[in-house]
Amino acid sequence: ESLLRDFMLDENGFNHNHVDYKFKQKITSLTLLLGGESLLVALENGDVQQWMSVRNQHGRNLTFIRNFHETQYAIVEIASEQQRKSFAAADIKGNISLYYSTSHRSLLSINTAKQKITHIAWSARARHLIAEDAKKKIHLYAVKNEYPEISWSVLWEKVWYEGYDKADYIWQSSASTNDFEPKFSLVPLTFGTIKAAFYAMLFAVPIALLGAMYTAQFMSPGMRQIVKPSIEIMEALPTVILGFLAGLWLAPYVETHLVGVFVLLILLPFGFILTAGLFKLLFNNSKIEGWEALILIPVVMLFIWLSMVLSEPIEMVFFDGNMRTYMTDNWGINYDQRNALVVGLIMGFAIIPTIFSITEDAVFSVPQHLIRGSLALGASRWQTMKRVIMPAASPAI
Repeated sequence: ESLLRDFMLDENGFNHNHVDYKFKQKITSLTLLLGGESLLVALENGDVQQWMSVRNQHGRNLTFIRNFHETQYAIVEIASEQQRKSFAAADIKGNISLYYSTSHRSLLSINTAKQKITHIAWSARARHLIAEDAKKKIHLYAVKNEYPEISWSVLWEKVWYEGYDKADYIWQSSASTNDFEPKFSLVPLTFGTIKAAFYAMLFAVPIALLGAMYTAQFMSPGMRQIVKPSIEIMEALPTVILGFLAGLWLAPYVETHLVGVFVLLILLPFGFILTAGLFKLLFNNSKIEGWEALILIPVVMLFIWLSMVLSEPIEMVFFDGNMRTYMTDNWGINYDQRNALVVGLIMGFAIIPTIFSITEDAVFSVPQHLIRGSLALGASRWQTMKRVIMPAASPAI
């Protein structure tokens, strides 16, 4: 058996507190991976084990992460690269194996020395591997190992990275330090893209479709000539700028007025219905027909302002003054400032012009004889829209 003893250093230097780890095989070599977060332990049976310092309730302890087994002979020495998480291991029979720790891959195993290897070392850029055998003969190997960090498991499976408490899906391709380990999981990117698209469509499709239907068939020609080009010009706004505004302005604003955003979802439809009822009672519909959207602009602004004003009092009464903390403590929901709600709002704003333009063109292009025939038979304009115009325009939409 072998014993590995892990000591801790404090501000006074050596600390006698330690943790012991027992191995059934004799330890033949020890070395640290790039960054000093992982310890490679070579055993007499040819195994190379990776141990990492992992945080737990008692502090930090060495934890077994993964095992590499390419040879059945005792490992003589391990040499880790100076710029990546690759390492080479040499055994007593002259076999040299190349591994990449994070992807848990055995990249190569060769035997050209035909005798025991005593020392191995990497060149500065890991383009050459130098080995010394028992007869003091030097062997130089050219190594072409361009992208060992990429594998199917790294891209699509959970990986336990250094500095993390468990295996997870992580995307972080670069950083400012040389000992940083790139993380290339495509799962967060794929899931995040699908989720962002879903929420953006959830926000944009109803607004764009209904807006296009109203603009094409109910809006007055004079107002349509202004509204349609204006919305289509919105499509020219760069999504980079929209993302910039979302990150710096919209996300913090939604965070501080979270209750107001949800109140707005209730008040705004109520405001539309209330305004429609009041105008029906107070005005002759023929006077404002086709200009309803213009009249609703101040109504929308009023109810947005009212929702934001009511945000703080409602938060004080129902959510103990802080809705984010209340959700975390009572519902187990952690609020992240840059979330799918913000992405849905800003990306929905970006795709509304496209959906609106296509739908409006399709609805407006429905033959007039179909519309007039429906109206002549006694159908209302809304019945005509629902049962005649939309079925005819649906293939284009």
